[in-house]
Amino acid sequence: MRLINLIVEALKNIKYPLTQGEILELIEKNPKHKYCEEFSRVAVPRSAIARQLTKYSSGSKPIIKKVEARKFQLIAEDVPNETLLKEFDLHPILVKFAFDRFNVYSKTINAVKIKTRGNKINKWSNPDIAGINFSLLNLNDLFQSEVEKQGIVSNKVAQFFSFELKLKIDKSNLTECYFQAVSNSSWANFGYLVVGDLDKNKNFISNLVRLNSGYGIGVIHLNINEPEKSEIIVSAREREAVDINFMNYLSNINKDFYNFIKISKKIINTKKIENDFFDKKLI
Repeated sequence: MRLINLIVEALKNIKYPLTQGEILELIEKNPKHKYCEEFSRVAVPRSAIARQLTKYSSGSKPIIKKVEARKFQLIAEDVPNETLLKEFDLHPILVKFAFDRFNVYSKTINAVKIKTRGNKINKWSNPDIAGINFSLLNLNDLFQSEVEKQGIVSNKVAQFFSFELKLKIDKSNLTECYFQAVSNSSWANFGYLVVGDLDKNKNFISNLVRLNSGYGIGVIHLNINEPEKSEIIVSAREREAVDINFMNYLSNINKDFYNFIKISKKIINTKKIENDFFDKKLI
């Protein structure tokens, strides 16, 4: 028995909005609560209920609505199944989107390949996906020879993208997810937080815009069922210069990132894209 099912039963049986405390009282009277580990094994059941109310009153398909201060009502009885998707399932959708929208070639940066695993600092350093737009290749040979003298750190030679992927973001986890993206993208020209299930509430989107004005991180909403309908919610602000010291740090601790930079430099020298190195795009 899932806690959300107990909450739905409580709201379903009462035809007016309930507070968290009232929902708690009804659940405690329901014999089924003994078989719900989410409820019976927590120190503060009301906090567990609050988390569920936040989770299921946001996102793309909410089933609960906050109608008054601290009161909730049921707007749909069908509880969605727990998703079997993992963040990695978003990768091929993003890879295609990044190529179609930014002409970016993407590479998954596997955190498992970090040399010093378990260090919390690395969680806030390692991008999920690194991408590159070979802007040099958009120039003809007259200008390529001049521009490439500036090296890979010049945005006229290449533009680097950092993507932080999350299955779902709502107000309960926005702060942690957003600032993880801020930290993990500090090396790149563009940083994006990429989300499969995004709260489209007007106030929530306004908050994303406000954060963007301060930190420059963009937000992409991936439509898992219809990838072609994926969209940029907020555009990232470009940093003209990459952080060469941070890139050096990443290449020292992560083999995938090291190889990403190594192959990118080779492509800039040869002017030939090595498609086999980068993540495969959805057809």
